[in-house]
Amino acid sequence: MHRVRLAFQEGRFDDALQQLDKAATGKKQLPYLFEYALIAHYANHFEESNRIFEQAEILAEDLYTKSFSREAASLLTSDNILPYSGTRHERFLAHYYRILNYVYLNLQDDILVECRRAERLRQHYADEDSTYNFAGSAFLDYLSGILYEWTGDWNDAYIAYRWAEAGYQRYGEPLGISLPMDIGHALVRLSRFLGFDQEAKRYTQLYGEPPQHPPGSGELILIYESGFVPPKIEEELFFPIFKTDPFIHKEEANEDDIWEFADIVVHRQNTKYDEAELEYLMRLAIPAYVSNRPRLIGVKAEVKHFGGTRVQRRLDEISNRGSEADNFQVRGVLVEDIEGSVLATFDSEQEMILLRTVVRTILKYLAFYSVAKEDEFVGSLVNFLNVASEKADTRSWETLPNQIFLVRMSLPAGIHNVTLSFLDVDGNWIRTETLSDVDIKANGKTFLNYRTFE
Repeated sequence: MHRVRLAFQEGRFDDALQQLDKAATGKKQLPYLFEYALIAHYANHFEESNRIFEQAEILAEDLYTKSFSREAASLLTSDNILPYSGTRHERFLAHYYRILNYVYLNLQDDILVECRRAERLRQHYADEDSTYNFAGSAFLDYLSGILYEWTGDWNDAYIAYRWAEAGYQRYGEPLGISLPMDIGHALVRLSRFLGFDQEAKRYTQLYGEPPQHPPGSGELILIYESGFVPPKIEEELFFPIFKTDPFIHKEEANEDDIWEFADIVVHRQNTKYDEAELEYLMRLAIPAYVSNRPRLIGVKAEVKHFGGTRVQRRLDEISNRGSEADNFQVRGVLVEDIEGSVLATFDSEQEMILLRTVVRTILKYLAFYSVAKEDEFVGSLVNFLNVASEKADTRSWETLPNQIFLVRMSLPAGIHNVTLSFLDVDGNWIRTETLSDVDIKANGKTFLNYRTFE
């Protein structure tokens, strides 16, 4: 994947797709489909990207339903035997990129269908897990609200914004994501428009008056994606089994015995012991994440608006004329912290991952022990094979961004150059990029996404 990522971040998207094909072996698995579809999106191959994302979604759903039947087998080998059905945040972000593809293809009906598919996925996770905190879905609900407004589906927009509000309030604070004020203002605006007087009063008290946009203006919706998601790596751990452990002296160990003993062993990490006490040293391979925060952690967009003809506007821009009132500047708000969500989810699952891995290794130990009693050489061979088969599941979607920011900017209708400035980790606004000839339609919305890798 190193060559794929290098070509990807250098903007050599077709080369990245070729490198991805070279790296793929055998049947195309879900991570390959995710990577291919995302790179195709950035290459502006929007139809191809959505075709691959559709394959990925069908496969993910199919594998998710089949994975439970293979969990028992994975205890004997490794989690890699389980079909990889994607994490929650990966499946939500697949919908995000599909929505963007449809936006750029100007297929409004397909946009709305995709928004509703994302809503059904969120509801599926909520029905399946009462502790689900809507991580990963709030940003999509926010974006769906904007898109429903764009298409005139006012009631659906209102509902989407309410889900976004609930999602950010439930999981945003632990990740350092504040509820975007724009969501509150949208709830004020739409509750009034729909005649929900009590809700309008409550939302106004909470969020204040929404800003007024001049008649005939349009909106720029700029989504800024920064960095790469944290890589998933393999971590090696060692746990001792002692000669004095009652478990190893049992004639037969049932499932409850194994899980009970695993719960004891799992607390022996970094335990000091005498070599004479050691019966068996278990080697475990578990997945882990390494933080991969980008250097660029913020964005602001600026537009200098000049009146008159296009030629006159260009002359004014070159000479830097124009009043201060003609300058529009908006700072992006953090709407999705993918790294934060990934690490928080992994932390909540880590204890069970470790316990399952210990159980698997105990089962391998029992296989070694039963054979070694009869034949020491064969026992050593079994132990060698056990160690060799111990691999952590490090499959993931590696080209996703680390964080996502959103700029919602009201602008006069017309053609604009949008200057982006980026905030670094030291608090300095560095590096600017200009997006030329951005067309803002009166009473319309223009969508763009922009990615940096630093």
